Amino acid sequence: MKAAVPNNPAMTGTFTRAAVRRGLLAALPFLLTNSIAGAIMGVAYKGLGLELIAALLFSLLIYSATAQAVILGMWTLPLPIAAMVVACLATNSRYLLMGAHLRPLFGNLRKRIILPVLFLLADSSWMMTVADAERNGPDAGYLLGASVPMAMGWIGGTALGYGLPIDPGGPLSIAAALLPAMFVVTLLPTQWRGIRSLWPWSVSALAALAVIKFVGPSWAMLIGGGIGTMVSMVTDDV
Repeated sequence: MKAAVPNNPAMTGTFTRAAVRRGLLAALPFLLTNSIAGAIMGVAYKGLGLELIAALLFSLLIYSATAQAVILGMWTLPLPIAAMVVACLATNSRYLLMGAHLRPLFGNLRKRIILPVLFLLADSSWMMTVADAERNGPDAGYLLGASVPMAMGWIGGTALGYGLPIDPGGPLSIAAALLPAMFVVTLLPTQWRGIRSLWPWSVSALAALAVIKFVGPSWAMLIGGGIGTMVSMVTDDV
């Protein structure tokens, strides 16, 4: 999934209210979709026995559905804190690349303006902002406007899901338990490169199973994924 970034050194980013409104209107559908996904996450956190404040802090500070789902999949007692931190950092490392793509657009803006906006950066708001910059010129107001409904939906949905009177064996709680697997499944079609992808995927799965047997389930996803990535690099499946 790639988006072209304007490569014009003369372009300088701005921050306007008109772009904020334009981004808000374009991203309004995410207020609903992120609320639904966030509600499932809230149910999952409640099932783990977390307090509401802790659940909200997870969705606010980590603010990554993929990373949070990975952490849920690693949740065992005692908590594998080191593995969780490494997995979270590895999963969210893609935002470094997104930020690098945005730097030519908004690098001239003051840090006190752009850094708070980048805190709300999401995959969808990044793609929407790059596309809008090609049409209308780089404006960080659009990034803020597009990011706010996504963040409100995700964090508000977490609170909503936590407060819902869901039975432990109800459909939504079952969906919450399957959340890590659901996120992995949704990513698979975007990573498929034909028959050559079977080799790194198979090695990754076997490595994860070996880690579960000899080390423990906490590190399985992280080590298995890392080994699969290395095999992909060696075999040119990138």
